[in-house]
Amino acid sequence: MISRKHRKTRMVLVLLALALTGCAAREAGSATENTDRSGEPAAPETQRIRGEALVGKDGYGFTPCGSGQQRILTLSSQSRIFLDRFLESGGKLEFFLDAWVREKEGKLEVVAIERAYTEGPRCDSAPEAAQFVASGTEPFWSLRLSPTGWLLERPDSAPLQAVAAAEKTGSGYAWASASPKARVELTPGYCADGMADAASAWQARIELGDVRLTGCAHRGELPLP
Repeated sequence: MISRKHRKTRMVLVLLALALTGCAAREAGSATENTDRSGEPAAPETQRIRGEALVGKDGYGFTPCGSGQQRILTLSSQSRIFLDRFLESGGKLEFFLDAWVREKEGKLEVVAIERAYTEGPRCDSAPEAAQFVASGTEPFWSLRLSPTGWLLERPDSAPLQAVAAAEKTGSGYAWASASPKARVELTPGYCADGMADAASAWQARIELGDVRLTGCAHRGELPLP
């Protein structure tokens, strides 16, 4: 027969085992909350940020719009390739940066760059109320694209507006209108403006009757389809 002392000891061991099992379950649940369905850790959320960037001896410094604090930038491989191309001609030690970033180990990691330039709107100008803004040179033109259509402006022509919905086409977007009969296509890819010290992440093409226009584009503040 098991003594009272032995029964008491066994009961303590059972309770201790149950407590340890509960702790393990809570830890497993917490780990699950921080992983995606594949079991890999969930990626930190990215955000779009604009501000003044500069090239230092040990890397890049960045002061976000609305902040007086300079941050250290780290670059993804894609962002590094973009900036290497933008800076390859030399002389651009300070420039304005519009990029997608995430917090990582106390630094800002640049995941993708929307555009970079030395001349143009700064922090005192709000992002454009459009899905995309595009422009080209020789001849000069500018284009604003929204969820319902686009507006094309050229120096020697009246503004041209069309109704067209944005459609996803592979990794890019397209707007096709019946009146006027035209098609606008935007595809991701490094694009440099030949008449300005600027580069963006989208290439633009317009087919308007017999007219073909090419240029660069960047995202505005309106969401994409």
